[in-house]
This record gives sequence, C-alpha cells and structure tokens, in this order.
Amino acid sequence: MNDNGEIEYSEDFICRLELAFGEGFLSPGGQEEVAKIVEGINLKNKIVLDIGTGIGGPACLLIEEHGAEKVIGIDVEEPVLRIAAKTVANRGLQDQVILQKVDPGPLPFDDNSFDIVFSKDSIIHIPDKLALFKEVYRTTRPGGWVIMSDWYCSEKPFTEEMKQWLKTIGLSFAMTPIQHDGSFMQQAGFIDCKTLDRNQWFTKLSKDVVTRLKGPYYEKMVAALGEEGAQDWISRAQMRAVISEQGQLRPGHLRGRKPG
Repeated sequence: MNDNGEIEYSEDFICRLELAFGEGFLSPGGQEEVAKIVEGINLKNKIVLDIGTGIGGPACLLIEEHGAEKVIGIDVEEPVLRIAAKTVANRGLQDQVILQKVDPGPLPFDDNSFDIVFSKDSIIHIPDKLALFKEVYRTTRPGGWVIMSDWYCSEKPFTEEMKQWLKTIGLSFAMTPIQHDGSFMQQAGFIDCKTLDRNQWFTKLSKDVVTRLKGPYYEKMVAALGEEGAQDWISRAQMRAVISEQGQLRPGHLRGRKPG
C-alpha cells in the first residue's frame, strides 16, 4: 500500500510475481531461501510473527519445514491476504497460520508476544525502519530473534539502469544499504546483530529467472498476461539482472537477538 492508501499488489501483479518466483511467493528464492534466512535458528514449537506475509508461501514453510507451532501472518493489503488464505487452506494449515490485516504503523500486539519475528522481503515498503525495529523489539520475547531478508541497494550514486528500474517498478520502495538496517536493529536494542549480503546469489538467480521466463514459462506467461504483458515482464526481469550484476540491487539477510 502506498502513501495514498492505494493497493500496490493487485491480483494481476501477484500473478506476474508468482510466474517469476514460484507459487506462494512474491519474491525470489522459494523454499531454499526461507531455509537460508532461518538457518541456525530453532523454530521448533515457537510462536512466529511474519511481517508482510504476502501470499503465504513462507509462512507455511515455517510450519511445514521448520517446526514452528504457530505463525501470525500480517499484511496491509486485502488482495494478498485473500490469496494467502487459499494457500494456507490448500495446505491444511488454517489452525497454525493465522492471517491478519493490519494498518501501517505500530504493531497491534502486546509486549513480549512472539518467540521469533520473521519477514521475507517486505520491510522495503516501510520508510521508518528504526520505528519498525523498535516495535519488533517490543513484541519479541526476551531471548527471541528477529530474522529477516529484504531488498537493499548500494550506496548512491545509482547507475542510470538502477534509476530507470526504480521508476518502472511501480512500488513504494524505501530502499537503503543493508548496513543501515543493521545499525537500526542495534539502536532498537537487539544484540548479536548480523547482516549477510546476498548479491552474488541474487545475480545468478536473476539471470536464471530471465532464462525461465523466456523459455519454459513463456507460454504460461502469455496465457496469463498476453503477448505484450509477457514481453514487458521479461524486460523488467532483464533490467533486474543488469542492476544486480552491477551491484546496485543487493538483497540480504539480517538478524538479531533480544537480550534475556
């Protein structure tokens, strides 16, 4: 949702993202990337908050593959939550993945509510990262972890290709270098904070996505989007591959622990 309260993730846009990144996902990496984000963190029997749950793929994996007891998945947009509800129902996880629409701003949960706070590529939409991490700190139980991934960028100046990509994505991105979020986590009170730059992985993946969209997935794209829509989506994927290879677009992971 942008600053004017307008929906950004329409069902058409969600369809395009799933074609690029796989069923249940609005961003890259799928099952393997979720496993990488939570690597080394014990989720067994834990209560997890999933910020920006999207269409439900990651939340389901936290239960199915990583043993979480319950995931509270929050988002600000109705279209993604409608599709997430279908994802959760199709996997029989309605009692363990609880979806909730929230308004932008403070988290609507009590202090010390969650063992783990998780997010996959969603906080890029939140301009005030320090305020976010303070809220995450408040709602995390002592000893609990925040584990997130997001799309970051290099320090400016941006290349012309990066500037053009930012103009064409049509989303309200508040993109910063990853070290800024690492600093905000520490300011919020988290300890053992770590960041992981994933640019090398993402560069390869971005090229693979272009190959897949131009090859095995092309007919499916045309069926869903039409010829012009398919070509436009390939063009955007190619641009993403260029700026990731330039080092301008640098997805990454971050994590920290609440003392206790």
